[in-house]
Amino acid sequence: MEEAFIKSLLPQERVKEFFEAFYFGEEPAYDLELGLRGWEPEKGLLTLELRLKARPGKCLACNLTSGLPEVFKRHPILNLARVAEEAVKGLGDGYRLRSWELGWTEQVNRDLHVIPMIIRVEKG
Repeated sequence: MEEAFIKSLLPQERVKEFFEAFYFGEEPAYDLELGLRGWEPEKGLLTLELRLKARPGKCLACNLTSGLPEVFKRHPILNLARVAEEAVKGLGDGYRLRSWELGWTEQVNRDLHVIPMIIRVEKG
């Protein structure tokens, strides 16, 4: 599964639309993109991650990123349920979506926080 395909599942136009709706036109402290963390076919586990990258001069820790998984999970513009479905289609024939969830926000470093998107699939 290629990183370019994963990024295409959450295009920047949709992220921009989300920011405009969620932050009411104010500039957020971070950029958001989708990336691949790992694919474990033997476990039926595809893990993506929402990557929050601090914008220059902004502080991620000051912006309560720990609360974002619940916001992201429910926000209709991001539509992560659809992202999960499309990601599973990208695995090829024979896989179907069983479930998906967002994990806790992880602080990789001062300028990068990630939210795991755990997608469980099954053959069938």
